[in-house]
Formats: sequence, structure tokens, C-alpha cells
Amino acid sequence: MTLRFGTVFTPTTSTYRMLVEACRKIETETNNAVAIDIRPSGEYGKPTELMKLVDSGDIEIAYTVQGYSPTRFVASSVIELPLIRRTAVGGTKALWDLYESGVLSHDYEGLKVVGLWALPTYGIFTASRPMESPRDLRGLRIRNPSKTVGRALAKLGVIPVALPLNSMAAGIQSNLIDGVSYGWYSSTTTGGADGKPLMNQLTHLLDINFSGPVVMLAMKRATFDALPDPVKAAFDKHLGKPVSLAIAEERDQIEEDMKRKLAEDGQHKVKRFTPTQMTEIRDELEEVYADWATGLNEQGLDGRKLLDAARKALAAYEKP
Repeated sequence: MTLRFGTVFTPTTSTYRMLVEACRKIETETNNAVAIDIRPSGEYGKPTELMKLVDSGDIEIAYTVQGYSPTRFVASSVIELPLIRRTAVGGTKALWDLYESGVLSHDYEGLKVVGLWALPTYGIFTASRPMESPRDLRGLRIRNPSKTVGRALAKLGVIPVALPLNSMAAGIQSNLIDGVSYGWYSSTTTGGADGKPLMNQLTHLLDINFSGPVVMLAMKRATFDALPDPVKAAFDKHLGKPVSLAIAEERDQIEEDMKRKLAEDGQHKVKRFTPTQMTEIRDELEEVYADWATGLNEQGLDGRKLLDAARKALAAYEKP
């Protein structure tokens, strides 16, 4: 039996290498009862299509960003709310707590969660406009990574601009946008203008831990249940929660290393708001949290209860 595994990574990324290693362990430990044909970005389909390919049976396993299916993983988006967390590890541990408790079951009906983790939180980066205080955010045209984040940016006076990921560099170059809300490391690996990284177009970097995506490895539940028991056990052992936490830990470390490097390179200016300023921003965003909870209530879910549960879980892993 061959399981086709689509990802969004290039072969040179550390996450791809970790996933390949896990797949080979599963094959070896089960005496090759299954072969896992894991492939990099584009070989099975576009990143935004991989979840649909699992649904249709064209592939068996997908790495997907949950934001690509915004109406499907609504409860899990609690970990994507702005300023709710600081780290990938904290977000990932809280996610697994919520998932294992059953409060996220609405999102995963008919699916087997093969992996689930939060990416590091984003900063806000501009090409030329400094951000010395929350007031300086007003009027900034920032590429909007998701509907929820866009709502929060707008609440702070930012003008969210919907742009595909591959149009960020052109947007900055043409002065369509002032900057982006994006990952630190990702900004150094995503292509920018003139064949250079996107980060080369950015100068002012606000370290605000604003928001970050939730990603997952997903299979159809029926496909997973049909596997031999030793194979299912190997999946849970070598993927599942263990590899999710390992990837989150590595991503946090890479992100912190890149923040230090950028702060010291003489080309970028890294800024952090004071605790008082951050309290001011959080107060502004309470309406965004309330709107998010109301949206879940309209879908038959208790949004406030889920938000409180997420905050409680995060508090156990991210100390003030």
C-alpha cells in the first residue's frame, strides 16, 4: 500500500526533512507494510488544494495551513487570534490539550489528525515607516494574512490589504502596501524583488507576536482506520503529537535566532512596544475577540467558553 503525502515545503527545509525521516521510520518499523510517497510543494497540487485532494482521494496525507480552509477549522482558529500567544511551542501544546479534550471535535469530523502545530507568531514589518508607538500603526497599508488578523489590524487603525503571498514583494516595490504581517525567518526565505529575499525590502521590524497560523497533517479517518494496527501505532509514534512538538520547538529557535541576527545586521531596526503600550493594544482588540466568539456561537459552538479554555491552556505553557 502506498500513501501519497503532499506538502508545501521544498526539500531543503528542516520541516520537510523531519517529515521524511518520520515517514522512513514508519516504513522500517512496520517492515514496509506501507510506502509513504512524500513529495515537496507543487508535485501533488498547489498548497491551497492539498486538503481538497485528501477529500477527493487523490492523495492520502496532506500538510495544510488551516487558514486555506477558513470555514472548516473555525474552532482551532482560537490559537490564531492576535496576541493570544507568544510561541509556537505554547500554541502547539495548547492546541493538543484542546484537541484531546474534544472541544475542537467540530473541526475534525471525518479526519485523522496526523500532526497539528502552531507556527511562530508574526511581526509587523514596513519598508520605510517606523513604528515607535501604537499610534504609528494608524494608516499603514499592511498585507493581510487572514480575515481574523485583518479585522484586528483594522481595529488598530491599519489598512489591511488582501494580497496573495507571492505578490507581497511587488506590492511593496510598487508602493501598494507599506509592509506585511509575516514571519521573521519566512521573510528571509520568501522571494522578494530583484531575486533577493523579501526581508531586503523591509527596514522597520515590530516584534509584537501578533498572530500565527495553525497547520496540520490530515488524513481521511476511513483511510487511517483501514490501515493495519501496527501501521496506525507507528503513525501515532513517529508523527502525531511528538513530531508536532519537535517541529514547533525547532521553529521557535529558528525564529529567535533570526530576530537576533536581524537586530544586529545594521540594516534593520527592531522595535518592541512597552508593556503599557501592549496593554493598550490588547484592550483595543477585546472587540475582535468578542466578534470571533459571536461568530462561533452562530455556528452552534460556545465561542466564549472555547476562548477561555484556550487562554487557560496557554497560561500553563507561557508564563507572564
